[in-house]
Amino acid sequence: MTTTKNYEMEIRTVSPQQMEQRVARFKSLKYPPDRYPDSLLPGHERRNYLVVGQGLIVDGGKDPMSAIPIEEGFQMSYVEAKPGNGPKLHNHDTNETFVALKGRWRVIWGLNQEHSVDLDPLDVCAMPPFVPRRFINLEPGAGSEFGLLLAVQPGNVAKCEFM
Repeated sequence: MTTTKNYEMEIRTVSPQQMEQRVARFKSLKYPPDRYPDSLLPGHERRNYLVVGQGLIVDGGKDPMSAIPIEEGFQMSYVEAKPGNGPKLHNHDTNETFVALKGRWRVIWGLNQEHSVDLDPLDVCAMPPFVPRRFINLEPGAGSEFGLLLAVQPGNVAKCEFM
């Protein structure tokens, strides 16, 4: 990668080989079944694919499950789940933005899970920091047994507390 300063902002040149390291192919994504402590519990089973960012740092290196293990101020994940499944109630120190990609999803918030909003494909919900939240798949995507949700969080590593 080379850098020039002919403009007000820095301009970088990236080779196709360098850019290929920053491309994630959905069919090649991996997920550890036990990435989160609740992901194997009935009603909470899901596949969490860390696409961009650092989730778990192993031995001081990069997250082995991250498709694009960069530290550029955000994390992006896909979550696949069958209807009725999603994480337990949890809290983050950051915003968490959800985009329903396939199927219908319910985003639930509040200590008593007293509020919710349903998302159809391409609907977006931006949950503020420090608001207990969870989400569940309501209906799978067409022709699939899973729904697909995109989750984006600012920061290189968000703190999470399960309740």
